[in-house]
Amino acid sequence: MKYETKVKQALETCLKSNFLKGAKREKALVMYSGGMDSVSLLWNILEHTEQEVHVHFIEIENCQGRHKAEAKAVADSLNYMKNNQRPFTFSCSGYSWIADNPGGRDMVLALFQAMRTATGLGKRFNAIYTGDYNLGRDEETQSQTMINTLSGRSHRPTWLTPFEHMTKTSVERSKGIYLSMPEELRQMYWSCRKPTQVNDKFVVCGECHACERQEIMMESLDKQLKV
Repeated sequence: MKYETKVKQALETCLKSNFLKGAKREKALVMYSGGMDSVSLLWNILEHTEQEVHVHFIEIENCQGRHKAEAKAVADSLNYMKNNQRPFTFSCSGYSWIADNPGGRDMVLALFQAMRTATGLGKRFNAIYTGDYNLGRDEETQSQTMINTLSGRSHRPTWLTPFEHMTKTSVERSKGIYLSMPEELRQMYWSCRKPTQVNDKFVVCGECHACERQEIMMESLDKQLKV
């Protein structure tokens, strides 16, 4: 199987297992961070479904200080997709907590804001997509509870995590996610959790778990090219 098709197949499997078809009549809300996973996910949803797509970004300002780098990645990647993909709509919100312990999980915040976004837009979304995977049981339960609590009695969107349908081998999944989007987008996403800003540019720390994941993935791709 080509790496470039692995996300497409995971997306198809995810939709089918949740009784969705990816059709025009389905409304999808994509929670977007500007990271590798969400950039690849959005590109593939636009490329391989006909769903009506709305994208929402939460600018999370915390002690790690990565919100400016993420905001730039979001702006750059969405501008590229607006020029090279089918139409979608976009909104954003902000959350600020400058403390060593932010007091919660990012996924719970994401799904809380997803439901607020749905209410604010007045849309009955069929699906809420996130690019996360391998969530702990507690985080997954809390996140699903957030959707259940804030949904109306007559309609509840389905939370979709397509990358859960890919291989459990981390580096292989990362390569599939990376290679499934255009080369231009691969240069635009942001992963580092603790960047440093130098003038108008951002420098990766090279030490956080996100930087480590990127390094392992790129080393594996380099070895593959040399074979």
